[in-house]
Amino acid sequence: MGILEVIFAAVIIIVLLILFGVPPASIITVTAAILLGLVALAMVLFVLFFIITDITLLFRRCVTGTFLRIEDTDRFDHAVYQVGDAEYSCIFPAESFGRRRIYHEGDSCTLLISRNPKRRSAYDRHSLITIMIGTMSSVVFIVLLRAAALFLLSLM
Repeated sequence: MGILEVIFAAVIIIVLLILFGVPPASIITVTAAILLGLVALAMVLFVLFFIITDITLLFRRCVTGTFLRIEDTDRFDHAVYQVGDAEYSCIFPAESFGRRRIYHEGDSCTLLISRNPKRRSAYDRHSLITIMIGTMSSVVFIVLLRAAALFLLSLM
């Protein structure tokens, strides 16, 4: 479902509610509550993603690999590294800003790879920076969610 369909459905629902005599203040209150709920859900999912990512880092081992190329897939471009005879794909998307300065074919770099040899995924330096920023943002989001919850509870 596209964004236009969602907007049209919301407009139709609001018009029907007004036609049935629901006060506009109630419509605004419910709409604001739904939007706040969606924002809170997005924040919780963001926090969960980075918590899970932080936990998976504990089960990785540190190796030295060689950057081979940027591989383009349907979802996103990702860096490919060689460790020994095996190729490992970075889990996070390749940086697009400053790509020529960041990725140089044949450069040696430190990677975190899975201890399971069947999994060919890696975290490079750039993905670790992203994880660090995301984890710090998650802490801020948790504080904001708690403050918002306390505020909403004080209104009741």
